[in-house]
Amino acid sequence: MFSSDLSSRKTRISAHFLDAAPAEDEAVTVEGWLTYYDEEKKSWIPLEKAQVTIYVDGRELGKVETNEFGMFSFAFPAPYKGRHKLEVRFKGKAGYESSSKSLDFQVIEKEQKLKLGRLARDVFLLIIALIFLMFIAMFITRMFR
Repeated sequence: MFSSDLSSRKTRISAHFLDAAPAEDEAVTVEGWLTYYDEEKKSWIPLEKAQVTIYVDGRELGKVETNEFGMFSFAFPAPYKGRHKLEVRFKGKAGYESSSKSLDFQVIEKEQKLKLGRLARDVFLLIIALIFLMFIAMFITRMFR
């Protein structure tokens, strides 16, 4: 590791899931950025062409390289139902310290995800209906003034 090098720059990983509650057998995609702190500019700068390693529940799934904006994206099949821990690790390289980011996610049953989708749709339609009724009520009250 390069983190003991006194001239090394601090690095930071930011990451998120496209879907934090995937169903079994769905693809899980994690996206993120690797940046380093530039002392002169006093800001975080994208670290390009750096390799990060993706782990789920302590098992390595693969490696991916950051692009010119320090961004990375990695997709993998959802593991079995339950809670899981994803970790993105940058082992460091000459002039840059190592860093890591951990995220928790939960894999749910397909039927449970379908129920959640239907519930979200129903709530959305209810809100639209209430807004529509509110506008009708305002229109009617103004008409009879």
